[in-house]
Amino acid sequence: MKRIYISHGDKGGVGKSIVAAVLTEFLLQNDASVSLVEGDPSQPDVGIRYVDDPAVQLGTLPLNRAGDAETAMANLSYWLEQEAGDQVVINLPAGASETLDQLAEPLRMVADALGYTLFCTYSLGKGDTPAAGLAKSLNRGVLHYIDPAHRLVLFPAFQGKQESFAWYSHKARKEAELRESVMPALSPRAVFDKMLHTRGRIQTLAQEGGEGILVYDKIAMHRWLQQSFTSLAPILTPEG
Repeated sequence: MKRIYISHGDKGGVGKSIVAAVLTEFLLQNDASVSLVEGDPSQPDVGIRYVDDPAVQLGTLPLNRAGDAETAMANLSYWLEQEAGDQVVINLPAGASETLDQLAEPLRMVADALGYTLFCTYSLGKGDTPAAGLAKSLNRGVLHYIDPAHRLVLFPAFQGKQESFAWYSHKARKEAELRESVMPALSPRAVFDKMLHTRGRIQTLAQEGGEGILVYDKIAMHRWLQQSFTSLAPILTPEG
């Protein structure tokens, strides 16, 4: 199956890039290659990790282009048709809904025409604005045009418990057709920082280590990565 995984979430600092990396890691262990789109060329934080990995095809496309959404959508479509492989991960920048939510229906039409199935994670922030953004996307944005079984809302554990998020008690949550999960935090923070600043596949770091990465660091990374796969399982293995 040809798939496009979108790591979404309007607010910065909610872990979208980490989710995109975990999606990439999962696909790499099951497929020969992954096409990774960085939606903010000025901050290709996920792409830097895989820049030397021959199994990862990198594309840098500015997807947050308020006022010029058509160009962003056209460039993404051209890249998907001419360059991308069967497994695609799109790491959206903060505020990308200003572009993609305007053209969500054409995005779905492009995916259908090219034989891709769309999947989307939405990483939440704690306040009212991220909750409203999620409700808006479900109502008429990107999530609206993705099959309910293929959309997954994530509560980032590093920000607090689920009930501390505005979305938890939001009126739209009661009627929303979607799946929810908790994205685990990698702790202690020192291990997370080592992983964040060391290039290469996370699975390789967890198995072989790297400069400054010690035995416990490898164990913590491995456990966190497996927990993350489990958290994303509703869309990584939707048939199950």
